[in-house]
Amino acid sequence: MGDARVTTAGTPETMRACRLHGLEDLRVESIDVPRAAAGELLVRIEANGVCATDARKYRVGVNDGVYPFNPGHEWVGRVAALGAGVDGWSVGQRVYGDTYGGYAEYATIAVEPGAWSCGPTLIPDDVPLERAVFLEPLADCLHALIDQGQVGSSDHVVVVAAGSMGLQMIAVASQLGARVTAVEPKSERRELARRFGATEAIESDRWPERVQAGADGAPRLVIVCAGDPKLVPQAIEAVATGGRVVLFAGFGDRSTTPVDLNAIHYREIELVGSEWIGAPPNQRRERYGQAAEIIASGSLPLEELVSARCSFDDLEDALLGRSELRVLKTVFVPDRADP
Repeated sequence: MGDARVTTAGTPETMRACRLHGLEDLRVESIDVPRAAAGELLVRIEANGVCATDARKYRVGVNDGVYPFNPGHEWVGRVAALGAGVDGWSVGQRVYGDTYGGYAEYATIAVEPGAWSCGPTLIPDDVPLERAVFLEPLADCLHALIDQGQVGSSDHVVVVAAGSMGLQMIAVASQLGARVTAVEPKSERRELARRFGATEAIESDRWPERVQAGADGAPRLVIVCAGDPKLVPQAIEAVATGGRVVLFAGFGDRSTTPVDLNAIHYREIELVGSEWIGAPPNQRRERYGQAAEIIASGSLPLEELVSARCSFDDLEDALLGRSELRVLKTVFVPDRADP
């Protein structure tokens, strides 16, 4: 394995990988297994969470426009090789990685945190894969709630949209002691929101008015978890005077909307964004540690969010949201065995 200092027996020379070659041009290819350079781990991928960011890159393009691009950044796997100078890690350990390249059979990750990667995180062997893949999304929610939302243990928090990320946000906010109201148009997801800790789950029709008329009154914090621009002025309307609105979702090419600036000014409302990559590295590592504890404890029913598995042959369906693949969360498994 070239630069690898320690490797498992039987690591192949080539592997399958899903790579983007342009807009909506996803190909399954046979490429060389990457080498573990100095300071890196080579990891055999066991699972990767399908993220909306990957779907956006598929449809809209990668940020720097450089192809081919290897998507997938919510992966779990076993250490297969150690690069030179790596200490404290062993072949066979299960780790979580946040570098791109998770839709493949192998990936590498530097053991030291980088500009946006937090480095590998140890995952206990008894943690199910379908729970472990949520480590980075959970850390993202913790960042939104604690760092950007400055949530308090007795705050009333409104989470708008109970998709996969919204449900995780509800669960984490509830675990932090907040009283949570979920806003969601789909009845089955409102039921899930209650299961994940929401004290109230309401329909999206006239939701600012309904939230304010509820038992908990106007919320101190509103977190927008769907990329619909009209939700922003609605969140400003709903939040309490002196409260905060966190834009957790991205808005793609629909990124402008009129807002009432006087409402922000006179009611002293704070409008902030939450983007995981923008957080300071030490803050991200702290949130990763908290997320890892939640994952290991099994205190949240995260596996219930997984609606389907996919592999190389149907990853494109998952990215496109065809059939029922992305009802909530799809997990990519390289060597999936269909039941």
